[in-house]
Amino acid sequence: MTATQFASGSEEARPIVELLRFAMEATRIPSSIFYWIDENLRMQIVASEAVDPDRLNIYQSTYYEHDPCSPARMISQQVRTKTLKRACTENQAIELYRPYMALSGITDALEMVFWQDGRAVAGLGLVARDDQDCVSLETCRLAESMQRYVEASLALHPRVMRERARTKLAKDFLLSRREFEVADLVGKGLTNLEIGEELAISLPTVKTHLQNLFAKLDVGNRTSLIAEMRKAEASR
Repeated sequence: MTATQFASGSEEARPIVELLRFAMEATRIPSSIFYWIDENLRMQIVASEAVDPDRLNIYQSTYYEHDPCSPARMISQQVRTKTLKRACTENQAIELYRPYMALSGITDALEMVFWQDGRAVAGLGLVARDDQDCVSLETCRLAESMQRYVEASLALHPRVMRERARTKLAKDFLLSRREFEVADLVGKGLTNLEIGEELAISLPTVKTHLQNLFAKLDVGNRTSLIAEMRKAEASR
């Protein structure tokens, strides 16, 4: 795989290419992955360059928990930039990760985690393979200096701006995560029955969430609910 690959065709993924290519050009590491970090500290892949998707799937399903540079580990350690080589010397469980390193020809990796408003929202993995040298100390310092630039760029990304608006919305109207999920599905045009099936909740529970949403946002129907949510998000 030599071309940039996208997890979806969303236009929101396109600005990420610039970050990928900037990072690869600056560090001279030709293989990379950009991902969002979800609430469970799992990676939601947005785009990748020179990465085998099958091996990436194996990583996600089997080896993520053993990766000494996984976002979950870095976040728990409050570390923003780390190399696999350094992590290997600090982590006793590295033997469980070595099979994946051998399978993918990984010699080293540089992992960066990006934060917004006190929360880790995204990450960038740059992978050295086969005959490539391990990540140098100079490259690590360069990555650390890139951190602010990337985080400033991500602050203007539609996804981050939308999440920031939703955080404010939740605070202002005391909306729960489940209420947000229901409101999202209402906005996508799903019926109450479809919402229940999507979220694996009963129809009466869906109706209760809707009633709570109507009361909290002071609206009387689904159309007004959608309009109020979009208005609040647009005012971020």
